[in-house]
Amino acid sequence: MGIFKPYDIRGVYPSEINEKVVYKIAKACAKYFEGGKVLVGGDGRLSTPSLKKAIIESLLEEGKEVYDLGIVSTSTFNFIISTGKFDCGLQVTASHNPREFNGIKIYDNLGNSIGLGFGLEKIEEIYNTIKEEKKNGKGKYFDASEMKLMHKKFLEKFLEDFDQKICIDYSNGCGSIVFSDVIEGKIKAIELNKKIDGNFPAHQPEPTEENLKELSKKVKENNCVLGVAFDGDADRIVFLDENGNLIKGDRALFLFSKFLKPKKVIYEVSFPPLFKKILKNLGVNGIESKVGRSYIINGMREENADIGGEISSHFYFKSTNFMEDAFYAFVLMLRILKNENKKISELIKEYPEFPNESFKINVPEEKKYLLVEKLKEEISKEFETITIDGIKVILSEKDWFLIRASNTEPAIRIYIEGETKEKLNENKKLVESFVKKIMQ
Repeated sequence: MGIFKPYDIRGVYPSEINEKVVYKIAKACAKYFEGGKVLVGGDGRLSTPSLKKAIIESLLEEGKEVYDLGIVSTSTFNFIISTGKFDCGLQVTASHNPREFNGIKIYDNLGNSIGLGFGLEKIEEIYNTIKEEKKNGKGKYFDASEMKLMHKKFLEKFLEDFDQKICIDYSNGCGSIVFSDVIEGKIKAIELNKKIDGNFPAHQPEPTEENLKELSKKVKENNCVLGVAFDGDADRIVFLDENGNLIKGDRALFLFSKFLKPKKVIYEVSFPPLFKKILKNLGVNGIESKVGRSYIINGMREENADIGGEISSHFYFKSTNFMEDAFYAFVLMLRILKNENKKISELIKEYPEFPNESFKINVPEEKKYLLVEKLKEEISKEFETITIDGIKVILSEKDWFLIRASNTEPAIRIYIEGETKEKLNENKKLVESFVKKIMQ
């Protein structure tokens, strides 16, 4: 599959993705999309400036009007591209991947995510036909950095003063741009790792429990009511309760679903079976989707859903043109805490969490989908399977597992849950037996 992934373009710099590669990708995008206005931005990675420069040069040669946001979070990029003022958008980022990675997220004129099955395969076809010769195009370049203020003003309309302490970890990514100005003077914020640094010196830019030990400690030391962490490009937000405990994406989406009273919620296949039942009890129609922003966003548009979410804590809203917006999710969570006047650990009690484990098995990129197909064939001999994305087996409402190929890494991801630790271990042994049989 190479650098063209299910919902974006991503690879190691400079061996897999480099200036020559993105130059050709930009030309392919210029030929694929109609119209002349292109929005461009990038995260704070060390390789982003040179990659973005090559993209802009390529687009100008194709005669496009290029609007450059500069360094910008993907949440803000999402907001601006979804205004419909541009014909397409290219955001240079590798999101939560380690520092040696980079990539491009591609958008159409409505802000729809262009992934495989949604047009990215056609862009790849065009890419494979492009030669590297340069053209003397007559494109125009515009510094569009001030457009970021549009997002700031939007967020300020919803943000209310909050007089309890919150700790925020920016992960040395670009989340502080726009967001830090929005909360200044309104939120009692303790801000960690705010300096943008593509080396990610504090920890890797993925907000996992292991990477957020400092945040957890600060939340407890400072009696904060909430901890918050962004990933490298700040389209993802992770919440910690007042005890410094990580709140998984399904539990955060439960809070949004309960207190915002949506009619429809799109969630991905990694959510426990119990989630759909709890939504039904709330009077909410829950619709399961493949993992990934392309599937969530396009699914929300098709269903006219109010909220969408992923287990990894990407959250999408109809009110943000169906785009994920980590900053807007933060604002909404504060409103919930303020209106309910309860600790967040109390608010999520209605959605019980059972013993669970998730891990990945590193496999060659070219083999991961084949291995999942073999597992599907083997497991379906003994169990009824759900195959929206990988293989999901529901043993009971509280006992289940999911095996799927990662969309972003050369790995197979496995999620297991059990009603008790003993049941979790039983389910894990069952999964391991299938994997061992296939991997031999």
